[in-house]
Amino acid sequence: MSLTQDVKIQLQRLRNSGFDARLKAQADAKGFPATYFFAIASRETNCVNELGDLQNGEMHGVGIVQIDIQHDLARQARDNGGWRTDPDPLIAFGAQLLASNIAAAAQAFPQLPRDDQLKIAASGYNCGVQRAIAAQRNGDCDSATTHHDYGRDVMARKALFDQLIG
Repeated sequence: MSLTQDVKIQLQRLRNSGFDARLKAQADAKGFPATYFFAIASRETNCVNELGDLQNGEMHGVGIVQIDIQHDLARQARDNGGWRTDPDPLIAFGAQLLASNIAAAAQAFPQLPRDDQLKIAASGYNCGVQRAIAAQRNGDCDSATTHHDYGRDVMARKALFDQLIG
């Protein structure tokens, strides 16, 4: 199945579950495109609210945008089931992380176009924003990300969501 077909299915999944409105509300509140947040959810979970990232017998990723259990909010939501019953705090946390990453990328690279700043911020969502900024200074913000393509992949998914939503 192509990425375009995957994203079509994922958009329908977001709409059917109501997560489109939840992600959009947080993206709007933080001042970045909803389709960008959809693309993060797409890359992280195929737009499914779930536990993921199994490491040493323990799930480390929590919710549709996979907040890591290094953050108390995510650990608690995983352990008490809140990720399923009340996903909004995790979504808000993910939106705040992205907003902070976007601001850091814009400050580090004010001359770059907004989409390039978004790409760096997305890479930072995966590997940490300071690592993504350092990697960008060395020529490729994705060099420290999973599969070395996280930011590029998120931006490709965003473009597909943009096209589908029109």
